[in-house]
Amino acid sequence: MLLLSVILLLLPLRTDRIRNPYQDIAHPIQLTKEQIKKDLDFLQEIVMEVHPKTYGGVPIEVQQAFRKAYNDVQYANNVQQFYFLTQQVMNALQDGHTTMMFPDGPRMDNLPFSYAWLEDGIYVTSSSGWLHKGDKIMEIAGKNEQELISMLSSFFSVDNVYSLKTRVNLNNIFTSLPYLQYFGLIDRNEVQLVVEREGKVIKGKQEIKKMLKFKSPFLTRNRLDYTIYKEDDLAVLHIDSFAALDEATMSVIRNFFIDVNKERINHVAIDLRFNSGGTTLVGHHILSFMDAGSYRGYSTVSRYSMFTSDLIHEFPVLEPGLHKHDGGVIEAALRPERFTGTLFVITSNQTYSAAADFATIVQDNDMGIIIGEPTGGKPNSYGSSIVLQLPESKVKAAISYKWFERPDKGASTYDADSLAPDIYVPTTYEDLEQGRDPQLEMIKKLIREERSRFPSDHSLHLPITIVL
Repeated sequence: MLLLSVILLLLPLRTDRIRNPYQDIAHPIQLTKEQIKKDLDFLQEIVMEVHPKTYGGVPIEVQQAFRKAYNDVQYANNVQQFYFLTQQVMNALQDGHTTMMFPDGPRMDNLPFSYAWLEDGIYVTSSSGWLHKGDKIMEIAGKNEQELISMLSSFFSVDNVYSLKTRVNLNNIFTSLPYLQYFGLIDRNEVQLVVEREGKVIKGKQEIKKMLKFKSPFLTRNRLDYTIYKEDDLAVLHIDSFAALDEATMSVIRNFFIDVNKERINHVAIDLRFNSGGTTLVGHHILSFMDAGSYRGYSTVSRYSMFTSDLIHEFPVLEPGLHKHDGGVIEAALRPERFTGTLFVITSNQTYSAAADFATIVQDNDMGIIIGEPTGGKPNSYGSSIVLQLPESKVKAAISYKWFERPDKGASTYDADSLAPDIYVPTTYEDLEQGRDPQLEMIKKLIREERSRFPSDHSLHLPITIVL
């Protein structure tokens, strides 16, 4: 009887340990239960006052997420645990612009390899121990790619699976110790992996080590420049951020179109593959050099509140509530440097927010050809986030206060979770390994084929049908 009583006493403790994903996540900044609850109260107040989705009533899934977070307060005691506790609340809003920001802290332990999650799978991009560069990861801790997508989608605030892959890539989620602990992918400081190499399936374990985080050189870039391929009758504007419409950005864009006219280039590509967005003003500035006559822009719904007015200065004095703005018809600027040829826009799963909006405007107004991969951003989405710091934990949160609606309200793909390219051209691991640019090669191929059919006319005739 005594032994049975001891077993019964231990059972609840074991259950608590199994359902507590926070317990092994360490951070030097400790928090009391009272501090965590205060920050949760503050976060709940802001979400209810600012986000358009909570106007007129908080959705049941958001209420449930907050209830779970309040229940989980008993398990958390530091700022990193608090991040994981609150991110599940943000996920309930299903808005990639509304998210918690990973807190600063000491250097984290990691799995000692880098990877790239591409359209056709997860690939090792740096050799480490038994792992070889080029191995295709089939399973992590017994979870295949689809199971990993399902697991991560229930936690991260993302617009679609494409932006999920981008977030996992850029934040080293699969090799970062706190995430491995939270998702239960690590056992005794090791993670079990299954990879495919030259047609063979290989199983092994990788041990966490104290070292700097790896960052794949294939996944980030920071360019604001252009390249003219005169022999291909093509000019490419590489713009990796719409952060600000400043003098430097306007100068590069203007010089680009001046040189396009000077060299009599008939095909222009706007490269947004590494562009995570910013302000829509940059996109409209680029389109002001197009010979489009006019085009329809995005409509917006802004949620005005006293809290938002303290942080955002674009609001006039308005009553709290939702305020709509019709994007209407935007007239062309009729610039002397305007471009009259064929426009391409190159997209990838990193094309997000204002950059995805730019591609959507081009597609919805039949202004050009979208080529590449589906965008990480939705054609219709929340956005224009305010960023604030929670008072007790000092963890930062971003919360949307606008809703953006695409120009073509009757599009057959109106509610799509990403903008599908007109011509789908993915980047494979072989492309990365061999230094190929498949999207640029496809554009050059389209131009060559059009030239062969219309040797006296270098402009593509829309719509086009290409047999690939």
